[in-house]
Amino acid sequence: MAGVVDEIKSRLDILEVIGEYLRLVKAGRNYKARCPFHSEKSPSFMVSPERQIWHCFGCNQGGDVFKFVMLLEGIEFGDALRILARKAGVVLQRQDPQIQSQKTRLYEICELAAKFFEAQLEKGAAGNKVKKYLLERGLIPETIKAWRLGFAPDDWRALHPFLKSRGYKDEEILQAGLIAEKQNSNNSPGAPLLNLRGGEGALSSYYDRFRSRIIFPIFDIQGQVIAFGGRIFGEKTKDDVAKYVNSPQTPLYDKSRVLYGLNKSKTDIRTGDLCVIVEGYMDLIMSWQAGLTNVVASSGTALTEIQLNIIGRYSKNLTLSFDADIAGDTATHRSIDLAMRQDFNLKVISIEDKDPADVIKKNPADWLRAIEEAQSVMQFYFASAFGKYDSQTSEGKREIKKSLLPIIKAIPGHTEQSEWLRELARRLRADEKDLRFDLEKSRLVSEDLPAGGSVLPAAPESKSRLEWLEERILGLCLNDAQPWQNAPVIEELDLQNENLAQILLQLKILIRVEKKDEMISRLKKSLSPELSIQLDYLSLKIQRQPFDELVALEEMQICLRELKIIKIRQELVNLSFDIKEAQAQADKSKLMMLLEKFSQLSKELIKFSCEVNIK
Repeated sequence: MAGVVDEIKSRLDILEVIGEYLRLVKAGRNYKARCPFHSEKSPSFMVSPERQIWHCFGCNQGGDVFKFVMLLEGIEFGDALRILARKAGVVLQRQDPQIQSQKTRLYEICELAAKFFEAQLEKGAAGNKVKKYLLERGLIPETIKAWRLGFAPDDWRALHPFLKSRGYKDEEILQAGLIAEKQNSNNSPGAPLLNLRGGEGALSSYYDRFRSRIIFPIFDIQGQVIAFGGRIFGEKTKDDVAKYVNSPQTPLYDKSRVLYGLNKSKTDIRTGDLCVIVEGYMDLIMSWQAGLTNVVASSGTALTEIQLNIIGRYSKNLTLSFDADIAGDTATHRSIDLAMRQDFNLKVISIEDKDPADVIKKNPADWLRAIEEAQSVMQFYFASAFGKYDSQTSEGKREIKKSLLPIIKAIPGHTEQSEWLRELARRLRADEKDLRFDLEKSRLVSEDLPAGGSVLPAAPESKSRLEWLEERILGLCLNDAQPWQNAPVIEELDLQNENLAQILLQLKILIRVEKKDEMISRLKKSLSPELSIQLDYLSLKIQRQPFDELVALEEMQICLRELKIIKIRQELVNLSFDIKEAQAQADKSKLMMLLEKFSQLSKELIKFSCEVNIK
């Protein structure tokens, strides 16, 4: 054994091996990097090319190339020996008991399965249809071959008997995640029975996990096949089945630790000091085909801390591009939060098409341009919030604030935080002082996150003064018709909350023709279910307090005046933004008109403010 180990060491340079995992920087006669075995900002991990050893002065780990691979990959010596022997071109004797481990058998099964799926792509009418589909998706034959794409035939028992014929046991094939087992009583329709006696004589059945699917082999960092992803194809797409099926967790495959394509892209990520992350297999393969080779795929989920740790070994610059749907948006938010915790330099790609594969198929140059024009994290959050909600409505403004204020509060730098708060005020046409007050009430994003939890921030629960006033006025109207009829005229346009305005409109229609005890029930019938629920809430809320007609009338008048003051102040804020724009454009006539309007509203504000103070 010592001879084999020495031969492998003599053929391999420790710098090249460790350099595949870490970004090494020359430091005198040695090389340094950030240690992958503990969190650190200043590099304390040293590699000596002369002595062919490594040592971390932060966590005190060290050793030779074998020790490094064992610790980083979490494997035993025999597996490290096999990996490094393959890299060094040293042939190991298969009968050696120290290397013929359980994992070795599983690697062999996965490799043989990949060859089986590849062969099916070259067979018969089904294989030709799959190849035609892949070509129509934009792949070229060389790419299909490079990524070892294949096809699982529409057969319950195709791969399983093939692997059995090569001497592998049912238990091993099951452990590799390539077959599934069900008891006879729960057998899937059409699934064949393989008459094997299980525990207590139960009749069991094994069948292929992947059927009628395009197969994407999944590789470990060394390029060995460890699992598979299968996309449904053919007539099966009409059935109610999952679009994608992946291998389950096995001794070789842990989804939270694997990044699809890293085996091919790790060198380019390190040399280019940038990692682009996409969501799907096709996104990555099409990107690779287009010439962008520093890309990995998360396989349809948000990134995990372990995956980010692995990426951080090669680069701390990260650009995200998840699908433009709800699931993709959620994955982006979660990944951003985890990456920011690990001090990555982050950008987010924004594309109109659903995914990068579609963009690349139309024009590869558009994909490269999208990466160059990737947004900062805050630009992404602003675009997401303003794209999701209408900033022209009170409800939309409220939701935008709920989304963005906790994120702005999480910005560590006071100057940058103030800049984004100012930008939010500008885009919402809101008073920056009011936003800063709301900012203080909001909670940091991290305060709302359980370990490994969602990034979606929780917003302040308390209602604004404007929202409270509008609900109070409408509640008074619902309690009794008389004070509403005697109060100053209330128009639905006076209410910024669209739901409340709709309730008020229907109330005005019914109030002249309905009896008081029938009005609420008729009003509920005229409203949508959502508005009906809000009507119940307002009615119950106002009924919790004693009702006096004269007091209610006086309160309504005060509320209306205060509501008017708030609206005038908001108009003045909007005018101030318009005035700044007119000044920037040197539009003198527009500027004079705006200043005159500003002056009139200011006088009106003083008048209403005095009335409220007198009261």
